[in-house]
Amino acid sequence: MKIFFVCSGNQGISPIIGSQADSLNNKRIELKIVPIIGKGVWGYLKNIPQLRKQIMAFNPDIIHSHYSFCGIIAALASQKIPIVVSLMGSDTHQLKIMKLIIKLFSDYKWTKTIVKSEDMKIRLGLKNAVVLSNGVDLNLFHPLDKKECRQNLGWDLDNKYILFASNPDRKEKNFALAQGTINRIKINSVNLKIIYHIDHSQMPVYLNAADILLLTSKWEGSPNIVKEAMACNVPVVATKVGDIEYLFGNTEGYYYTDTDPDKLAGKINYVLNNDIKPNGRQRIIDLKLDSESIADEIIQLYQEVLSK
Repeated sequence: MKIFFVCSGNQGISPIIGSQADSLNNKRIELKIVPIIGKGVWGYLKNIPQLRKQIMAFNPDIIHSHYSFCGIIAALASQKIPIVVSLMGSDTHQLKIMKLIIKLFSDYKWTKTIVKSEDMKIRLGLKNAVVLSNGVDLNLFHPLDKKECRQNLGWDLDNKYILFASNPDRKEKNFALAQGTINRIKINSVNLKIIYHIDHSQMPVYLNAADILLLTSKWEGSPNIVKEAMACNVPVVATKVGDIEYLFGNTEGYYYTDTDPDKLAGKINYVLNNDIKPNGRQRIIDLKLDSESIADEIIQLYQEVLSK
């Protein structure tokens, strides 16, 4: 089976998409990734002629696009090859006209549409969309010795560290709420560590060095950083966005609330003041959200598309 991945390349290929490609390669899927460079609708549309040439040269069985803009130009570049489109969390917060275009393409141009959570499916009004989250590489993300991780990073062994793993300039990540939350923590020596643009291979070290991952987003699809923290058995405190409620279930060490800094701070205080024994890794395994299981589901979806 030959699969042609189309994704944004403005900031390099996303680790999430790269990881998914690797998991499919491991299943003996022949796969080519083509990043799209361009800003806005017209920037993407300019890629169509070159994209059409690359599709014809590779001659894939399926084109799998990631994000709505990539799905749109893939549909315009190829009329005959089945197109699977994975929509991400940001696609749910487009302008109304863009949401309408997404629905039209999903109904009439794309062979199959994937969303990351039931919340996304409802928000976009895509009744026939398939809910399929991104998986976590359990070989990369696993529990490590906290002391060794902190020594590697030069962090104080006695302090408490809350990890904010997003660019504070991204408004949807709601950094102001994270700051307000930390200001309400009643424990001394608590530090908010802000990290982004970190090599993906180093993320397990940062996660295992932290006491808690804090996610204060206004919206998400199915946040991979949360699943990665869970795979490392690192506690998470988050706003109730995307599929957070489903991910956490009743698992100890994983708590969500609304966008009230006092409530978020209360959850953090609870984790720091109690002997929490989180087992988020087992939760990820039970939900079959490891990259290998997700790859199997994607391949099954490909086979269904081709059978029609």
